[in-house]
Amino acid sequence: MIPIIIILPLLAALAAMALAGDYKTAKYLAMAGSLGSLLLFPLVSSGTFSFAWLGVGGTALGITTMVTPLNSMLMLIVLVLGALAMLYSWGFIELPSEQKRFYFGMLAFEAAMLAFAMAGNFITLFIAWEFLSVTSYLLIGFWNGKSKANAAARKAVTIILIGDLALLGAMAIFLNAFGTLEFGAIISAAQSTRIPLSAMVLLVVAILTKSAQFPFGEWLTDAMEGPTPVSALLHSSTMVKAGVFVAAIMFPVLAAGGALWMIFVAGAITAVIGAVGAIGENQIKRVLAYSTMQEMGLMLMAIGANAVAAAVYFFFAQSFYKALLFFSAGISIKATGKENLDEIGWLTQNRLVYISTIFGVLAMAGFVPFDGFFANAGLAAGVRNNLLVYAFVSLVGLTTSFYTFRWFILQTKKTDEGSAIEYAGQPKSMVYSLVVLAIAALVFGAAFFWFGGFITGGTPSLVTGVPLTMGAEDAAVTTAAAAAGFFIGYVVYARMKKTAAAPGRSMLKQTYVADALNAAYAYATAFMMTLGEGIAYFDDALSDSLDKVGRFAADTGNVAKRLVHGEINIYIIIFAAGMLLLLSLAIA
Repeated sequence: MIPIIIILPLLAALAAMALAGDYKTAKYLAMAGSLGSLLLFPLVSSGTFSFAWLGVGGTALGITTMVTPLNSMLMLIVLVLGALAMLYSWGFIELPSEQKRFYFGMLAFEAAMLAFAMAGNFITLFIAWEFLSVTSYLLIGFWNGKSKANAAARKAVTIILIGDLALLGAMAIFLNAFGTLEFGAIISAAQSTRIPLSAMVLLVVAILTKSAQFPFGEWLTDAMEGPTPVSALLHSSTMVKAGVFVAAIMFPVLAAGGALWMIFVAGAITAVIGAVGAIGENQIKRVLAYSTMQEMGLMLMAIGANAVAAAVYFFFAQSFYKALLFFSAGISIKATGKENLDEIGWLTQNRLVYISTIFGVLAMAGFVPFDGFFANAGLAAGVRNNLLVYAFVSLVGLTTSFYTFRWFILQTKKTDEGSAIEYAGQPKSMVYSLVVLAIAALVFGAAFFWFGGFITGGTPSLVTGVPLTMGAEDAAVTTAAAAAGFFIGYVVYARMKKTAAAPGRSMLKQTYVADALNAAYAYATAFMMTLGEGIAYFDDALSDSLDKVGRFAADTGNVAKRLVHGEINIYIIIFAAGMLLLLSLAIA
C-alpha cells in the first residue's frame, strides 16, 4: 500500500502533463491523484519495509520506509493539505496555460513529501529531500515571467543546497562510524558509541537550512513570490518543516551527541527574528512567512529543551491554522488585487471567509479552544523547568497574538468599494477550503489530550523526551499572553482612524535592537547568496532540458574563473574546505 500512495500522485502528474490542451481534465486528475492517496491512507499498516539497492564496502544500502505514529502524522498532514490545496487551486490558478504545469509540480511535490514522511533510513530520506528541493524550486519560480519569482527560486535552492551537502556529509560520517544508514540502527548505536562531532554539526546545518532557521532562513520570505497554494502547502505546513521532522526522528542521536543546544540556540534566535520581522512587515504573505520562521524556531527550541512531544504537537496543530491563513491571504489578494496591508480591506464582506479567518487568527494567537492554544500551552509546559525559557516562550506568544491581530485588523478596514464586490464573488472551491481548515483548527484542539500517548507510544525516538502535558498555570499564562497581545493590537490599530500599518514599521525602525538583529541576520546570510552564480547552470538546464547541457561546462568555467580572480565570497570557500576537513578527519 505504501508504494501506491506515493505513486498515485506521480501517475496523476504525468497524466495531467500528457493531456494536450485539456486543461479542465488536468485539474480533475490532480484532485483524483491527491484524494485517492488520502482515501488509501487508512489502509497503511505500521512497520518497516525495505529492499537492497547497492553495496558499499561490504555494507548493504537500500530503500527503507517506516510507518510509526510520527510518520503517519506527517503523511496525514501532507495528504489532507495536499487535497485542499488542489481544491483551492481550482479557483486560484485561472489561466489554462498554467494549469498543467502547476498541477504537475504540486503532485510531484506531494509524492516527494510522502516519500520523505515515510523514510526509514538516510538513503530514502536523502532521495526524497532532493526531490523536495527540485519541486520547491519549480513551484516558487512558477511564475517565471516575474524576475522576483525567478530570483526567489534560485535563492531558495542555493541556500538549501548547503543543507543538501551537509546532510550528505553527515551520512558519510554515520556510515563510517556505524556501518549503517538505517535510522533504528543509528539510534541504537548512538546510545553506546561515541558520535563524531562533525556528524552532529553537519546534521544540524541540514536541519536549519530546510526549516529556514538562523542563519539560513532568508529564503523563506522571498519564497512568497510563488502562488498562494504553494505557500500554504510547502512553506507553512510541510516542506519547511522537514528539518524539524528530522530533528524529531534523530532526537536520541542529537541528545547523545550533545547537539541539542545547537538547535535550541538557533531556534531561539530565529524566533526573535521571525517575531520582529512579522511586526515590521507589511506584505500580507510575508507576515505569515516570518511567523512560520518563528514557529519553526519554537519547535526546535522545544526539541533542544527535551520537550520533543510538545514540539511534535505544535508541528501538527500549526499545519492547519497556518494553511488556513495563507488561503485567506490568497483570497484577499485575489479580491483586491493588492498585497500590501495598507491597501487591503473589506474582509468582512464575505461572511464565510471572514469567520474562517477569525478561526485561524484565534488559533495562531493562542486562544482556547483552538489547536493553537493547546500547542502554545503544551510547549510552555514542556519548558517549565527553566523559568527563563518559559518567560521567553510566553513573551513570544504575546508577540504572536499582537502581530496576528494587526494582520487581521488591517484587512477589515474599509477602502475601495470595488473590493467588497470582489470578495463576494470568490470561487467556492477556495472558500470551502478555508471552511474545512477552520473546522480542523477547532476540532484538532481536542486531539491534544490523546496525542502524547499516541505519538510517543509507537515512536521509539520520542519515548525519552518530556511527556506532553499542560497544567492550569500553563493554560492561564498562554491565555493571558494571547489576550495581552490582542489588547495591544486593538489599541494600536483598531482604534486608529487612519491606516495603521505604518506604526509597526516605524517602531521597528526606531528599535536599535531590532536593527541590530536584522543587520546581523542579513550579513550572516549574505555569503550564501553568492552560491547562486555557481549553480546558475541549474536554472538553465532545468528550464531548457537536455539540449543545453553545454551551459553546464560554460558556467562551471565561469565559476572557476571567478574563483581564481577572488570574486567568490571567501565564506563559501571556508565552508567547503571546512566540510572536507571534517569528512577527512572522520574517515581517518
